[in-house]
Amino acid sequence: MMRELIALAFLAGVTGEAFAVEPSLPRNPKVFAKLDADSNGRITLAEITPKAEGRLLRLDTDQNKEVSASEIDAYITKMLERRRSQLLSSLDKDKSGSITVAELDNFVAAMFNGADADKDGGVTLEEARGFQFFKWRKTFQAAEAN
Repeated sequence: MMRELIALAFLAGVTGEAFAVEPSLPRNPKVFAKLDADSNGRITLAEITPKAEGRLLRLDTDQNKEVSASEIDAYITKMLERRRSQLLSSLDKDKSGSITVAELDNFVAAMFNGADADKDGGVTLEEARGFQFFKWRKTFQAAEAN
């Protein structure tokens, strides 16, 4: 069962989200600054440990300060269900319960055009890095709803 959930997570593209409770060192400057409580440009074990514990213990549904395999399975399942809903909400415009190639193509074209800041028909790495996908998706979904 767990192997299937992990495979589905990878296919659904939710690994970053679904497995975000696994401890890691921050690479993003904003995240790093958030952990650096004393703003000295360095994170210490004392600064990172409580955050890591808090993230893990969000999964501890029985509040016993331990996270079991079944609690992890429940969390991953919840994330997969949420991701499925997001995919269908974003891509399944006719609300048929499936995503057609045409629906995908329309979404990709709209996303591409949204990222093409200078409207030259191509997206540079700089444009891709500057593209705020989640903000764009909300605007796109609102426009599609009207």
